[in-house]
Amino acid sequence: MTKTFFFLLFTFPFILSFAQQNQKFVDAVVKKRLSKFSDVGLVIGVHQKGKTHYYSYGTLHVAGKTKIDSSTVFEIGSATKTFTALLLAQEIEKGTVKPFDFFDKYLPKDVDISCQMKNKILMTDLATHQSGLPNLSNDQYFEDLMAKDPNNPFRFVDSPYLYNILSKTDSLKGYRQYQYNNFAYSLLGNLLALQAKIPFEEVVTKKILEPLKMTSTTFSIPKNKNTAGLYSQRGVPQKAMILNAANPAGGLHSNAIDLIKYLKSYLYNPNFSLAVKRIEQTYYEDSKKKLGLGWEIGEGFLEKDGDTFGNSSLMRYSEQNKVAVVVLSNHQNGQLVRDIINDIYAEAIRKN
Repeated sequence: MTKTFFFLLFTFPFILSFAQQNQKFVDAVVKKRLSKFSDVGLVIGVHQKGKTHYYSYGTLHVAGKTKIDSSTVFEIGSATKTFTALLLAQEIEKGTVKPFDFFDKYLPKDVDISCQMKNKILMTDLATHQSGLPNLSNDQYFEDLMAKDPNNPFRFVDSPYLYNILSKTDSLKGYRQYQYNNFAYSLLGNLLALQAKIPFEEVVTKKILEPLKMTSTTFSIPKNKNTAGLYSQRGVPQKAMILNAANPAGGLHSNAIDLIKYLKSYLYNPNFSLAVKRIEQTYYEDSKKKLGLGWEIGEGFLEKDGDTFGNSSLMRYSEQNKVAVVVLSNHQNGQLVRDIINDIYAEAIRKN
């Protein structure tokens, strides 16, 4: 027998055992966390030590028979904001947007804003939730949208709607303070699209999705059969989200395979490295939060969650440990996916 044969003979059982141990650990985590949510379908992607593994639990739909798998497509909600922030970082690296440019420099000429907002809000402020602008989350504008359609409030948001809000805004509430802001991200994406002279969705496709071969990631509502169901935390069916001009804040659909590709680009891709370094800088910090561009900064990692009315997602990566984890749920349950990712990430770091 050759030395190579002996090497494979003795190392293969070890590799198999390592994979089996991971499976057992993830199974135990999911069993524990799903004890109160038995109808939830989950997909988990874990990249560590140069290897990627996927773990799937449950079915596409409550009481259905088709099992969820690593290629199942979910609404990823606000995790989309990281793509919008990456576009901004890329433009800053190219020099087409300066690091301290004010957003009004990029507004259409026919959009009027109050003097209180001129030369005050940076483009990076829009990406770090400290602009002080209306937020389309818990303000009057969101209430008005919900009154029109509580199932799909953002479908009424187009570019004129965004600019109309700007024209009506005469003061900045909480300027330079953290206030989660869907409006700011919607505006940022639309301004980047104006710069590129193509729709925002095409900008994301050409500059991120195509280079990374993320073929299952789209802003369109998926028509393939392998699409996760949409349920509230209590299991009530939900409608697919239509975000229109709010797509930069939360309109993407994706799967675990594509999102692991995306996170690996943050860890390894030299074409993205300069933009990623800019993203990982601290732009805002208080006693509770520390923010990069589009990402929250934790101890040794960055992460971003995403909740829609019917799905939840969470992405986390650690450059220093070369670990990336994605958790996707077919129910809206942000705490569940966070509990799962905390358990799995801690184990992945322990084994590094």
